[in-house]
Amino acid sequence: MKYYAYRPDSNSYAGIGVAAEDDSSIIDIHNQDVSLSSTWTGLVVHGFKDNPEAEGDFPSLSNFWRVPVMSRGAWDTLLPLIGYCCEALPITHPSGKPYSIIHIMETVDCLDIGQSEVKRFSDGGIMRILRYFFKSELLQGKHIFKLPRYCGGESIVDDDFRNAVEASGLKGLQFKELPMRPVSKR
Repeated sequence: MKYYAYRPDSNSYAGIGVAAEDDSSIIDIHNQDVSLSSTWTGLVVHGFKDNPEAEGDFPSLSNFWRVPVMSRGAWDTLLPLIGYCCEALPITHPSGKPYSIIHIMETVDCLDIGQSEVKRFSDGGIMRILRYFFKSELLQGKHIFKLPRYCGGESIVDDDFRNAVEASGLKGLQFKELPMRPVSKR
């Protein structure tokens, strides 16, 4: 199985942003693994003057590109694959079209740090993962997940997710394969 960091194509498709006072809401969404739909009041997002004209199915959320945003078509397509751990939190998009922030409610501590190649800060914390080594038994049936914050909090998708996006003609994601070491069989 191949894995990819969730990366919107912000060079080819229009991105969105939130007002500064909403930054903490976005951080809370990414850092929590419990449903937020019952308390979600929605957000109004804005575009940017220098945006590309094309609107994709996965707009980049300015400084929070790790937090997925999807068009209704993308969500409807991917729901059978990722609905087990994700919920759509509607936003008011500048186009008026239906988009949602996708709240990934599953952080998986699957990175074997001892077998991975990492660059560290002077205090020993992880700055960047150079080569990933996953514990495969923790990823069975996981098509989208987050790594823990101490590993960078990356949102990751698998080949099944990529195949569903490509087969449906959805636009706006880059699929750069994560540099991997062989998957652990433990």
